[in-house]
Amino acid sequence: MLRLLLLRMLVRLARWLPVRALYAAADVAGTAAWYLSPRLRATTRDHMRHVHGPGAARRTVDRDARGCVRSAARYYADFGRYAHLAPERSFEAVDEIEGLDRLFEAYDRGCGVILASAHTGNPEFISQALGPLFDLLVLTERLEPPALHDFVHRIRGHGGVRYIPAGRQGTRAAITQLRSGGVLGVLSDRDVTGGGERFEFFGAPAALPSGAVALARRTGAAIVAGFVLRTTPGRYRISLHAVPPPPRTADREADVREGMRGLIAAIEQGIRSAPGQWFALQPVWNERDATPPSRGERTLGA
Repeated sequence: MLRLLLLRMLVRLARWLPVRALYAAADVAGTAAWYLSPRLRATTRDHMRHVHGPGAARRTVDRDARGCVRSAARYYADFGRYAHLAPERSFEAVDEIEGLDRLFEAYDRGCGVILASAHTGNPEFISQALGPLFDLLVLTERLEPPALHDFVHRIRGHGGVRYIPAGRQGTRAAITQLRSGGVLGVLSDRDVTGGGERFEFFGAPAALPSGAVALARRTGAAIVAGFVLRTTPGRYRISLHAVPPPPRTADREADVREGMRGLIAAIEQGIRSAPGQWFALQPVWNERDATPPSRGERTLGA
């Protein structure tokens, strides 16, 4: 229950502290966590080696690895602000929306839209900013204990966007949402349920959720990849990219794998646009699949 207590305190503090002060505190906390936690250093370094490639300089890897943890800390600072931020204020905090016409075109088809994102910048802000424009349902990870889950989702949904945990009930709600022509938000860069399949991701096999593509194939919904990146404290840029729909042949498994290639390519592009803002803090690649550190990094340890 300590996490719940800390989040409650954060929400109260966020009412009074200016955003620059919140972000400054988040940066200090994130940097300290990176240096103090061998696990965070090992995980984020491995992620950045995959993103930048095996030839990346150690300085580049470490710079962006620290940035990943700071971005996670800034995400919590943003969470504290949600409860006090009206939906119209969220939209006003966006400096630029690239590709909004693609989302409207997909929405106007009337077959539903899957808005797939990654843990870049603040993926929840896309629902905060665009929620007033669309009928939006977001699939999320179930949190434990239930009191924590209820508190977090009450804050997330204060602007009217519906959040529902992934699972059987979530899948049924997702299908209903898409068949009614609505927008479904999902994160596709990390397997949070443990049921993901293995796909090539930044050149190495990783377990990733294929539910977005499977739903698109089943319902005929369009897929749009959307990413939120921070520009300055409390300001954001949103980019939206159309993803090729999966084929619909007699071979469902092959169709899903083909559709995943297009979605993964879009996610990789979104992450590469700001590697230091990708705050997936749990291992994406298994240890046996991890890119080995360079000789210079081995001498530093994890």
